[in-house]
Amino acid sequence: MATENILITGASSDIGLALARHLMETTDATVLAHSFSSGQRITELQSEFGQRIVPIAADLSDSASVLKMAEEIKAICGTPSGIVHLPALPVSYQRFTKFDWERFQTDFNIQIRSAVVLLQKFLPVMAKLPGARVVFMLSSAVHGVPPKYMSMYATVKYAQLGLMRSLAADYAATHVRINSISPGMVDTRFLREVPEMAVQMTAASNPLGRNATPADLLGVLSLLLSPASDYMHGIDIPVAAGTVM
Repeated sequence: MATENILITGASSDIGLALARHLMETTDATVLAHSFSSGQRITELQSEFGQRIVPIAADLSDSASVLKMAEEIKAICGTPSGIVHLPALPVSYQRFTKFDWERFQTDFNIQIRSAVVLLQKFLPVMAKLPGARVVFMLSSAVHGVPPKYMSMYATVKYAQLGLMRSLAADYAATHVRINSISPGMVDTRFLREVPEMAVQMTAASNPLGRNATPADLLGVLSLLLSPASDYMHGIDIPVAAGTVM
């Protein structure tokens, strides 16, 4: 693993915790673990792995808080050599006629604006670091026909896809590699606002007969953080067990 200081935004999520644990167990990296409302989960991980887990708190919906976090990270390690951007509001099903603009704007700030603020601070230096990596967490919703009643969610994910590919174009001739993954439905706390019947129907329609787990994403995330992905740039990888191809 070329990356030595990896920032995981949304590290208190089920996927974030699984990735942080995986990095602790398989690499020598230090993980800068961002959280907002579930810092206790990071503290518990820190009690197990010690100083290699560095908790960082910030409200990603607020630019001033994101800037403060960036300065804190600079004080800790200068510039991270890897960034994995995971945060999002819990997904919810709503007809377009009930589109909640305030919620959409908050989620946009969390997923998009926070990434812009952080990457404006760090990408110019990361571009000069051999092995530097940026990985976005998208969704299989950006492949094929988007799911019904998820217009807010799909719109933000498409915006994130556009940001990833634009940055990849801008930084193609540099050291940094910028990619993303698009999982299908993953059984996590993120689905707590989704009707159970919808979760079960999605699982039943999957060729494997189940939804993904955080563990199913660790292999491709590890690949994109490793030297094995040196020739991969601007790519979005579906992780959906054949539901998108």
